[in-house]
Amino acid sequence: MNVGTVLLGLAFGAALSGVGILGRAYAAEDDAGVEYVPKLTAAAAVLLVSALLHLTYQFVTTDYSNAYVWENTASYLPLLYRITGVYAANEGSVLLWAAIVSIVAMIAGAVRGISDQHAKLVHGLTLGLVAYFTGMLLAQSPFASIRTAFPGAPPGFVPTSGQGLNALLVDPYMAIHPPVMFISYALLAMPFAIGTAHFVSLFRGNGGVFPTWHGSVTRWLRLSWLFLTAAVALGGLWSYTVLGWGGIWAWDPVETAILIPWLFLTATLHAVTAYEPTGRYRVLAPAMTATAFALVVYTTSVVRSGVFRSVHSFADGGIGAAFLVLMGLTAALGVVLPVTYWLLETDDGDGDGGDDRWLRRANLVHLAVLGFGLLTFVSLWGLSFPLLRNAITGLEVSVEARYYNLWSYPLVLGLLLLLGFYMDYDADGRTRALAGLGVFTAATIVGAFVFPSETWQLASTRPNDALVYELVGSASAASVLPPVAYAILGTVKRTGGRIRAAASRDAKLKETGITLIHVGAALLVLSLPFMYVLAGQASVMATGVGDGSMDTTRQAVPGSDYSVRVLGHSRTEFPQDPAVGTYALSTDQVVRRGSSLNGSVQTVHGTVTDIREGPRATVVQLDGSSVWVGLAGNGTATPATTGERIVARGRLMWNFVPSADAVVLARAETVGPTADPPENVVPTRVVAEGVSLAVYEGDRLRASGIAGQRRYPEQGGMQVRDVVIDRGLVTDTYVIAGVSDGTASITVKQVPFVTLMRVAIVALLLGMSLVALFDPRHGAVTDTAIRAAARDTSPEVAD
Repeated sequence: MNVGTVLLGLAFGAALSGVGILGRAYAAEDDAGVEYVPKLTAAAAVLLVSALLHLTYQFVTTDYSNAYVWENTASYLPLLYRITGVYAANEGSVLLWAAIVSIVAMIAGAVRGISDQHAKLVHGLTLGLVAYFTGMLLAQSPFASIRTAFPGAPPGFVPTSGQGLNALLVDPYMAIHPPVMFISYALLAMPFAIGTAHFVSLFRGNGGVFPTWHGSVTRWLRLSWLFLTAAVALGGLWSYTVLGWGGIWAWDPVETAILIPWLFLTATLHAVTAYEPTGRYRVLAPAMTATAFALVVYTTSVVRSGVFRSVHSFADGGIGAAFLVLMGLTAALGVVLPVTYWLLETDDGDGDGGDDRWLRRANLVHLAVLGFGLLTFVSLWGLSFPLLRNAITGLEVSVEARYYNLWSYPLVLGLLLLLGFYMDYDADGRTRALAGLGVFTAATIVGAFVFPSETWQLASTRPNDALVYELVGSASAASVLPPVAYAILGTVKRTGGRIRAAASRDAKLKETGITLIHVGAALLVLSLPFMYVLAGQASVMATGVGDGSMDTTRQAVPGSDYSVRVLGHSRTEFPQDPAVGTYALSTDQVVRRGSSLNGSVQTVHGTVTDIREGPRATVVQLDGSSVWVGLAGNGTATPATTGERIVARGRLMWNFVPSADAVVLARAETVGPTADPPENVVPTRVVAEGVSLAVYEGDRLRASGIAGQRRYPEQGGMQVRDVVIDRGLVTDTYVIAGVSDGTASITVKQVPFVTLMRVAIVALLLGMSLVALFDPRHGAVTDTAIRAAARDTSPEVAD
């Protein structure tokens, strides 16, 4: 049993023991053994982090005795991408997830303690997730030996090279995106445990835990939203730079899967902010906190089960079945339990102090929660429908981007108008606020008919489309302008006044954060449709790039203001001039590995110390060792001279002849000097081919660089685009080139509003950081006394 498996086994034992102690203590209502739980939790966290570090070390050192390492990395990769390989597939991702959840459980237990019954249940549920994740890893371990991949290989066999990393992951954004996403997912474990414990407590007649844990839930949710927003943004920017289509979003199943929890988390934050123990959202808020994690597990299960074909399918299959079981468990606890309580016990009263007017702030928040809930459902149905259809009928179907755009767009406009109205509304100025809503709603409708051309339409319509598709699809993207303006004006007006009126520095910073979040959201909505409907592209062909006879003068790109000048062509194979030790075994390594290499094709290197020519073969001794290179054939020419350092590739036979331990049966063309090795001996990992070009708009140089593609022969020929992007203040110039058979197809795109999108993302992240840090009630840097003193009696207004 290897070190990694031992660490996982001990972590599983620690977590399961903690769960057992807490479960018994909660059921029997005594504290026997509970004093050991913090130590067990800490032990599980330390062991899982150690396992993660051990796996990372194996990736850094390319320890191919580990099958998972062999499958997901190679020695030619830079250090950053060898580390990226840790979470390139299911096993490493789950280990990362488990390690972060264990840290969350340890911190939460240390801060809140586990002395009362409610805390025991919350801690037990969180620790239960750690135990389940660890159990999954024991069933399909990232530390499984290479014998699992090569069951017929001789004992001790270790490959000399890895399969390499999925080519799409060889990018800085993808080195960051997965850890950020799993941090977000792990942070949702606590809200899940608190929400579930709340309903278990209610069923047991113990009054629930949510009022006591409300502040904790708010902080965990905000942190999770912050990381999830960053993860979505990083994924979109990765698509923009790597996939070569000049967009950040395509409603790919994996993209949709990460958006679903983001939308639902946004709705949950609004519900939790407006929560009151005896009034608003006393059932819905804890139910949504529990459901958010169940949704994460569901979407992860769907995209990692291998059901969907996706450009992001890095980790199909594997432990998908365990995910499905976890999905069932979390759905039962996070969805079925709250729904059952709601059906059996009570409704979710509004508790607005006898105010029977329909038009009041509480109901506007209700509408916001409902709107985000509907947006979540649109994406969830689009993701789930192909799965359900396939299960019921056996037919494979896909849901196109058109479905998501057409159903989501009206909801987004409605939410923007609602935001503007909420910010503008006050009881004394109700008539004025309603008039403002009417004006901007009318402007939105008018905007739908401005520039009614195909360029401005959201989607093409079809003859047999449903009425909703015809109406929304034919609407102009100009319709987004009035609600965005309304939302920004209302937010700046209201929160600007609240910032000035705030009594403390922390309160001012929190209000500033709220402003940034809502303004950032509005700007993001503004940028996304225009990024697509106003994007323009044109193409030109360049011939003769392969033999250097291409036209190097400026060529107009038909249908655009651009012209292109092709300056040259390059084709490079990587790694270039690699050190012989990175792809060939030394004689010492051959001897050390011994018979485990018998029958495998290997590349070896060493100094020629003896040459013996026989009637049927020539054999060459390396380093005076028992390792020889053999070339069969009568009168074979000696490929080397004594004292020369050579490299040779061939089938290695152990104990093939009595006088040698190992003989590498090579051919003359696979033997040569290490200073100039034969071409077919040095592995080619990457073939980068592109054209050096300059792009002009009129007489102005807009962009220059090398555009083309990188092909990974050992990853099935997978290709990744190398694009040239000139980032302008208003419009990006985006250049894609496909180079093949001496011809380059060059496409120049104008992508507007990318800078605005980046500004919007920064505003979202900065805004939530300020709120999470400085909220006087639930911030991270304010103390308990200040939170109590600053408690707001009208939370939905404050937040």
